[in-house]
Amino acid sequence: MAKENKMERELLSRLISSYLRRFRKDRPFTLPHHLTGSKRILVVDSGETVDLLFAAPVVNWFHENHPDVKITLLVLQKDADVAKSIMKVSGIITCDPKQLRLFKADYMALSRKLRKLEIDTVILTSRQMSLERHLLAFMTGAAARIGFAFPMAFPFVNCEVKVSEEAYIGGGMPRILQSLGLGAGGFRGRTAIAQQDVQHARQLIHFRKPEKGVLTVGIDPGNGKTSHTVIPEIIAYLANNLAGRLRVKFLLLMNPWDQRLIERLKGELRGETIDLEPSNQAETLALLSNCDLFLSGNTDLFHFAAEFDVPVIGLFTKYDGRHWIPENRPNVRIFKGVKGEQLSLKTFFTDVEELLQMARNRQT
Repeated sequence: MAKENKMERELLSRLISSYLRRFRKDRPFTLPHHLTGSKRILVVDSGETVDLLFAAPVVNWFHENHPDVKITLLVLQKDADVAKSIMKVSGIITCDPKQLRLFKADYMALSRKLRKLEIDTVILTSRQMSLERHLLAFMTGAAARIGFAFPMAFPFVNCEVKVSEEAYIGGGMPRILQSLGLGAGGFRGRTAIAQQDVQHARQLIHFRKPEKGVLTVGIDPGNGKTSHTVIPEIIAYLANNLAGRLRVKFLLLMNPWDQRLIERLKGELRGETIDLEPSNQAETLALLSNCDLFLSGNTDLFHFAAEFDVPVIGLFTKYDGRHWIPENRPNVRIFKGVKGEQLSLKTFFTDVEELLQMARNRQT
């Protein structure tokens, strides 16, 4: 059934694309002037939380270097608090999945709302075809619609940029803008969340873990970005060995929260856990930023931890390729098991000690 739905959507995309190619002519534009000279830029989310993190350096660069350019973000309601915590935008338009049902009344109303904004440029963050989002971008009437190159991107995207498939996927959006002549000095200022949120999360943890010298070890048993997940039992095996050597308390974090998986992991852990369930995604990120060490598969939170300079060990599978490994991040270690072989605790603890020593050096 899923395969049939995918084929139907691809056929619909091709039909709409063919129609638009035949009857629609775009207005001319020049780059990079059409970006820096825009009155309003619309950034369209992909539906993946982590893509907001990847787009944040670009959005924040515009805020700092071209404050007259108003940037509006179209984002799913579930991710609005994350966007507010890491992005400096002029406005946020939220939607829910019902509004992204093609040609329904809610979808057409959203399209009219976007068109009234008189958008000059659209930036799409999705790396693959999302017909509803790409058609919305087309229907804004924006002269320039910028995004990743892939089959069927045109005419929805009329400025396609192809990026290396080997480089870190999180750097794709900055590389797009750099290829268009922007951000020559780099976009790599660290993305951060509000300091008051970090302090509040620190207090929440301290209230439950007042002892000095006890490490807060965050654990994320969530689904990986390649749909291949490290099972909770493997994460627990490494965490339990860690608890046998160091004074730790575990903080369980997920995006989105999955109580079933949390309980499954709790049943495997022998160490003490901090009884905290985040009230929203922004609080999840704030708690993550306070971890002394983070263990995770290739999840959204792994990439946030890498960006927030949290010492993090990525428990990757053979399906998690090089393009998922953050570049130039000394706070990141990748730990891969080999099928049929016992996990190397020696390698794991070497990674742990290197990360903790690095963190201690920063504090002195």
